[in-house]
Amino acid sequence: MYDSNGAPLHPDNSTIVKERISLDKSDPNILHNEITTIDDALTRPWTIMRSYRRHPAVWDEYVCAATNQHLAIGHDDYLLSADGLLMPVKKGQKSPDLRYFDAPQP
Repeated sequence: MYDSNGAPLHPDNSTIVKERISLDKSDPNILHNEITTIDDALTRPWTIMRSYRRHPAVWDEYVCAATNQHLAIGHDDYLLSADGLLMPVKKGQKSPDLRYFDAPQP
């Protein structure tokens, strides 16, 4: 998903996301972030600009960890579905090695 509307990225897994991060030339307390998404689900590249203001020694940011449903196991990324099941994020992705987990109870 590439925006807050929940629109999915193309399942071909060829998405490219480019970021250009820079400090404002006239005010070093402002950080600019230009994000461009190139994806086959879109008719053209989608670009959005975000700006962040530094407050005394701290950059304000939104932390989405509380709602992040992605889980890394080893070098693989998985998704926790709404019903609590572990799902692959890539076509053909192997299941994680579960030998160290207890078997589910009936």
